[in-house]
Amino acid sequence: MAEPLAEKVVQPAINPSHVAYCPTMDLIALATIDEHIHIYRLNGQKVFGVQTKQPSAKVDKIKWKPNGQSLAAACSNHFLTLTNAQTGKVVHQIDCSAYSKSPICCLGWGVNFTDSNKVSQQINKLKGELSLDDVISHNPQTKAIDSVPDLPLDLAFLDVEASLPKLSVLSSGGIEDDIFSSRASLDTLFQPLTTGSTDSADILVLGFEDGIVHLSIYDSFEIGSFSLQQASRSFQICRPLLHSSHPYSTTHSLLVSNSTRNDEELHVVPLDLRLLSNAGRYLSLLAAKSTQLHNVLRYIHQVQRQMYSDFKASQDLPRKFIANVEEALQEQSDCTWVQAAYHLVVTGNCYPEVKEWLVDQLAERGHKRWEKATTTGYESVRRLAHENLLPALERFAVIVSRLRGLSKFQVSNVTLGLSTPDLDSILDIVNCLQLVGHRILIASGSELRQFQAFSAWLRQEIENQSADASSTDSPEKDTNVDHASTLEYIQGSMTQSELMRFFDLEGNTDQSLQWDLKAEGRSLFELYKRELKLDNKEDPPTKRLPVFDALLKHLDTQCNAVFGSIAETQKRNVRFGSPTSLGVGTPACTDMRMLVENPEETGKFVTYVILGPSTKQPEVRVYRVTFEIENGMSSTKGVEVASIRTAALEVRDVKFIDDDELMLAASDKTSSRLIRIPYRKTSEAPNGLQYTVVADHDGRKSKSQAEQSNSTPSIDLWNPEDLNACTWQEFPAGVSWTPERLDVNGRKGRRVICVLAQDRFHYRVYDLDSSSETQDAGTEGSDEIML
Repeated sequence: MAEPLAEKVVQPAINPSHVAYCPTMDLIALATIDEHIHIYRLNGQKVFGVQTKQPSAKVDKIKWKPNGQSLAAACSNHFLTLTNAQTGKVVHQIDCSAYSKSPICCLGWGVNFTDSNKVSQQINKLKGELSLDDVISHNPQTKAIDSVPDLPLDLAFLDVEASLPKLSVLSSGGIEDDIFSSRASLDTLFQPLTTGSTDSADILVLGFEDGIVHLSIYDSFEIGSFSLQQASRSFQICRPLLHSSHPYSTTHSLLVSNSTRNDEELHVVPLDLRLLSNAGRYLSLLAAKSTQLHNVLRYIHQVQRQMYSDFKASQDLPRKFIANVEEALQEQSDCTWVQAAYHLVVTGNCYPEVKEWLVDQLAERGHKRWEKATTTGYESVRRLAHENLLPALERFAVIVSRLRGLSKFQVSNVTLGLSTPDLDSILDIVNCLQLVGHRILIASGSELRQFQAFSAWLRQEIENQSADASSTDSPEKDTNVDHASTLEYIQGSMTQSELMRFFDLEGNTDQSLQWDLKAEGRSLFELYKRELKLDNKEDPPTKRLPVFDALLKHLDTQCNAVFGSIAETQKRNVRFGSPTSLGVGTPACTDMRMLVENPEETGKFVTYVILGPSTKQPEVRVYRVTFEIENGMSSTKGVEVASIRTAALEVRDVKFIDDDELMLAASDKTSSRLIRIPYRKTSEAPNGLQYTVVADHDGRKSKSQAEQSNSTPSIDLWNPEDLNACTWQEFPAGVSWTPERLDVNGRKGRRVICVLAQDRFHYRVYDLDSSSETQDAGTEGSDEIML
């Protein structure tokens, strides 16, 4: 018997449907029955937890990214949360209610090479030094794969953004506060393209209960939604159950359940992603830059919200103070506060109403509140403009220019969906925003200096008016008061700040139509610059300048048009292939795996599906569906089946270990077992399962389901010799420990299995390769990346 590598007791109980082992690190993600997600190391130490957007939301699915860098969690509130495994911070939250109102029932995450032939050839050359797992996980060893320089490709993927200053962290308190409020989260969002990531594309697959399948590239760049009813007219009430893919294949596989009047049918449906072959090497660049553009746009919006909030807070308190004295002045002296303050600065004569207001209402305490609110507001706006807004706009312009360079190729407009005029329009708006940013920076600094002079004068007047009139000693006057700046502030910024032209505090401005000049072929930047010059000359502008928020909304519209064009182009290159029936029944457990059986046969891939026992299928079946892919289009070449007779054993769960073996958890009255079975015949495992042809290359069935059930099983676990030969781990009946669920990490060099007990409080981790003498050493450094 193998000794466990790790064991832990978790309170409250674990949901058996939500246990996932990280592909590249010794981390275990699990969800408890109270709908909390926890990530543990092998030593039992909790690394971090994932908080749902709503406390009452239930966890539907969890899934690790193939390179182990992120964890996806789908919840019943229709939000998909992506959490960085290194920092434990949420990097993205996707509202899935726009795709479907049904719950998520399938969550898949695969990686595909855009040039699989190149990667395959390099791995074969460096056999023994470089593996497919190294490439998927972006191991530093992958630099060997680019040993031959490729100047055109290197120029295309030259990452200029890596030379730009890092974006500054934003203070918490907003919609995106968990994303932009830490250095680690920002570095994750805006990390440059690595050598390994330029040749691959991450495909995120979401399946819903109503049969909708949604695809995204690079986690958040959406391709679109597709209905499984497009695959077959017989799919009326269908839902995806499992997803599988292979890095070399442009076709993914889905296990689909189709409900009929009497029972439930299972089908393997190929999902052809022709965009991987059509867009080629530029797909990863397109998806990465589009995702970065979207993230920078979210960052700019958050900066705008904080600037608006801080400026509004700096204006609210002074307005209240001024409103108190304004009413008394208009009733008794027939003047405004601006006139009375100007009169006081120039002549030194104070109206009685102003004196009463300065002494009894404002006083020293009110003056300190006014000074703190206004100074803090101006300093915050100036800091956000200088440290956050302008650097973000500069990065935004660089990314748009990068996409514009791709759009200059005529072929790319067809395969990538980029439009040069649309990108030019975005750059035009960015130029306007940069001009606005500089004007905000100048105005906030100028008004801050004016207010400081006004504040010093106001403090002096409060002291003067508060002095006892009968006192012979008059208070000392501050000769350092800048009266010119004080008068400028009273006449202008105190009631009509220049920043009000860029922040709509009333919230009733809508100028999107009159400023959309694309149809007229005019430059918004040139018109905006001309209007600002006229405004500086105190001439009435021909059109009111749009506020900052209006420009951002216009930028959103233009960016959404570009994103929509790219998504629509790639969406046309996605199709469902012909479904392959696997029979009728509802299996207790399933698993799915896609692999290349013969590397010499390019374009041929095999999908293996395990179906556990059901009411109509007493044994475990392993189906082998062969696909042939040509020009991105798949066709089914054959279906074969092998059976494993479990006899009196109750099958709890079954999972693929790797490309050669599977693990089956079963129990009877005497013991519980982990049974390890080779499902492919190889030189190392000549006693693999024996498959029988079910359907030929035309899809015609050669055997009915009844004939398949009566066929001789490949492995008969009723036979004690077969059972003992395949048993890898046994738990005697006296030991109250029965396996309930399995999760396997079958990566080369670190093959482990996580076993959840039937009581759902315990789990154990076993090393599938190491002997019992070496397992203790494997627990050290369990938080390091294992390859």
